[in-house]
Amino acid sequence: MRYHLEPITQKNWRKIIQLTVAPSQAELIENNTESLLEAAYDSSYDWTPIALCVDNRIVGFAMIGAEDKQNKSILFDRFMIDKSEQKQGYGHALFQAVLTYLEDRFKLNHIYIRVHQKNEQAIPFYESFRFELTGEKDPKTGKKLMWREVQ
Repeated sequence: MRYHLEPITQKNWRKIIQLTVAPSQAELIENNTESLLEAAYDSSYDWTPIALCVDNRIVGFAMIGAEDKQNKSILFDRFMIDKSEQKQGYGHALFQAVLTYLEDRFKLNHIYIRVHQKNEQAIPFYESFRFELTGEKDPKTGKKLMWREVQ
């Protein structure tokens, strides 16, 4: 399979922390080192970090968590493609791969994402996957909330 997801392991975590976004995107997302530390030590969200792969090469990173079993929702919180791998169509394919992973493995009614206030260009990308702005902001981060209904 050309596009696939892998768990973060002892063998690949160093590759993940080497991935970086373009300089113009750096303030819009936490770096991967911070994300892996958060996944390891912030148990309140029960984070799952994921390696994003194309042809068996790690090209990006995602992180999910905050599953709410009662409301059947989950937070798709981090998504990045390495600056050297951008503009090749990987983002759309791998974003869809994560959505499929979530919908196949969890009983969900909604998937939430958070969008940095300065990341207006990301909103049409997320809307192309049927995400909608909720009109609310995350109380902890101040980021805009978007959600997608799972059918």
